[in-house]
Amino acid sequence: MAWGERRRSDFVEFLLAFIDELNVLSEEGAVVLVEGKRDSQAIVALGYHGRIITKSALVPAKVSASLAGVGSVVILTDMDREGQRLASEYVESFRPLGVRTLLEQRRRLKHASHGVFLHIENLSRFAPEVPELRSLRTKMRV
Repeated sequence: MAWGERRRSDFVEFLLAFIDELNVLSEEGAVVLVEGKRDSQAIVALGYHGRIITKSALVPAKVSASLAGVGSVVILTDMDREGQRLASEYVESFRPLGVRTLLEQRRRLKHASHGVFLHIENLSRFAPEVPELRSLRTKMRV
């Protein structure tokens, strides 16, 4: 499904606000959980500056250490069936540790992408546009 220019522009606007929200949550002590290295690289390329945990850091022996001092986790697993399974699994396994799981961001990302982007790593396609838009907005404020 090809995206029209308007839909793409709207999605870039969404991503700018989305990454800003993730950065605020990070400043409040939240971490973002993604499936892999390319997912992590994609959200950093969009402008995220906070702590990221990948699935590989959450092997049973390391879970407590990886989440030490973390109050909440934004779960950004892929939007496919496996990503949904992982998200549900994380919610259940983090609950006994007293870690709050945030799924609303994942839901909004899925909705905003209209189901076109199933994998977080594919958001890297927008990496040049999001900082460009942020820079443009900053210049307009000055």
